[in-house]
Amino acid sequence: MIYVFHGEDSFSSAEALRAMVDAVGPPELRDSNYAVLEAGEFTVDRLGAAAMVMPFLADRRLAVVRGLMGAAETQRRGRRGAAARPPGVPAGLEELLRQVPPTTDVVFVEGKIAPGNPTLAAVKEVGEDAVVVREFPALRREALAGWAAERAASKGASIDGRAASLLAEMVGPNLWVMDSELEKLSLYCEGRPIGADDVQALVSGVKETTVFRLVDAIMARRTNVALAEMRTLLDTGSSGPYLLAMVARQARMIAIAHELDAQRAPRQEWGARLGNSNDFVIRKTQEQARRISPDAVRGLYGLLVEADLAMKSSVGEELALTEMLTRASGLPGARR
Repeated sequence: MIYVFHGEDSFSSAEALRAMVDAVGPPELRDSNYAVLEAGEFTVDRLGAAAMVMPFLADRRLAVVRGLMGAAETQRRGRRGAAARPPGVPAGLEELLRQVPPTTDVVFVEGKIAPGNPTLAAVKEVGEDAVVVREFPALRREALAGWAAERAASKGASIDGRAASLLAEMVGPNLWVMDSELEKLSLYCEGRPIGADDVQALVSGVKETTVFRLVDAIMARRTNVALAEMRTLLDTGSSGPYLLAMVARQARMIAIAHELDAQRAPRQEWGARLGNSNDFVIRKTQEQARRISPDAVRGLYGLLVEADLAMKSSVGEELALTEMLTRASGLPGARR
């Protein structure tokens, strides 16, 4: 059987592949019946050598090809002008796949690929009865919270709805990180349901969320709220320079968001340009860019520079931060 696993959710794809690897046979025989070919070393002959033989003391063989379809798309994007034609499908690939014995499974593992990928189209031509294509799209919001609840249950834990939604918002669609955080939370809670307070206490990324609230408070000229958020960050172990760096990073992202908005850049380009693929971070930055003017961002940069200089002199970190947040009340107002 021929399989194509593709999509942004590499965690679920890896789990599906792991189940197939486990089905090959006992670990001591696996090396004889399991082969992996990376795109850079792929040839049809090598795939044939891995796939066209009978299993050794096992029921099945498994040949995995990683990144072949995506590599072709990368090569195409790297070309210019008349050379930017779709790269050819490896010669003889379709013919080989038609001859794969029933005791062998061939799995193409890809990230996100275009629907019109030529190698994918060639593989599909082998026939509907012989080819299974599974897409693993990135999970969003409600689906992500539902996945968190199911994953927690698989670990012998439970998580309430508010905590699952908060975790989904904090971590975003990276299920590798989500699984790690759920493992940590399930051990921490020791049999009791995971609550929102547990997520707030343990999950990496909560400080980043507090920085969003801090920037919101600064730009809304809510000095008391900004000071409270600063106190929270300091009490949870953040240093003054770290706090300045985080606020400066967010100010930079807002400035980039202003440019992207002016250029009418497609939503799918925002993550790469901002340097952060987390859905929550992108969404919050877009919201802040709509409310905060470029003049306000420039003013905030000036205050950050002055606070940094103050910290490096005899002024203490907390006093320098307090002075910065107090003066931020004079920044230009929010966008209308």
